[in-house]
Amino acid sequence: MVLSLALLGLTLSGGCSAPSPNFEAKAAIIDQLYVLKPNQAFIDKMTQVLEAYGFKVDTYQGDEVTVDFYRQLLTYGYNLIIFRAHSGLLGSQEKIFYRTCLFTNERYSEIGYITEQLTDQLAMARISEYHPWVFAIGSKFITKSMEGRFPNTIIVMMGCSCLHLQDLAQAFIQKGASTYMGWDVSVGLDYVDNATITLIERFCSEAVTVEVAIAETMQEKGPDPNYGALLKYYPPQSGDKILKELIQ
Repeated sequence: MVLSLALLGLTLSGGCSAPSPNFEAKAAIIDQLYVLKPNQAFIDKMTQVLEAYGFKVDTYQGDEVTVDFYRQLLTYGYNLIIFRAHSGLLGSQEKIFYRTCLFTNERYSEIGYITEQLTDQLAMARISEYHPWVFAIGSKFITKSMEGRFPNTIIVMMGCSCLHLQDLAQAFIQKGASTYMGWDVSVGLDYVDNATITLIERFCSEAVTVEVAIAETMQEKGPDPNYGALLKYYPPQSGDKILKELIQ
């Protein structure tokens, strides 16, 4: 079974409510898309917004995003992680989708990670017929192979269809994440870069909840103009929480 996915491609808000001075907040931007379509303006702006809130920000790009990087991700202690990464739905020839996969930039090999492949933790995936096959992780990899637990971490997924199903979201929550935000269908890259900056700006503002940040982002940006993608969150009970509540 293979996955072939086509993914297309400010001023800083005031009133930030940073965590307590005794709490060291850490954020990561995982830019798997860097090798296909780098956007340094997005990285710079996102870093600016997060640092203004009080986060120490790390960025991982391109070939750094491997299977083993994802395996060890929980051990780094991030409180907020933004995945600028390809994702897609894996299903049967009848187009019955049964799991969501998150791309790495590690070239696929039949003899790599044999146990994980045989237990459906990994899939082979590619953006299109013009791009190489790479490994992609699924929900079973998150629950079975990721080492450790998240410390009440906020997960922001920028890839396609990350909340069409709830499998990835449930896996991240099971591993300790406090909330998971993502798109319900395919989404264009230029659109999602802009929308994610708006989302994080809203969410870093004073007393703005998950639900309100998403609603305000959708009101300003509208659905994806090509695919109609909508930004959603999981689990439902995280909707009335502000950023500070979700990371402490």
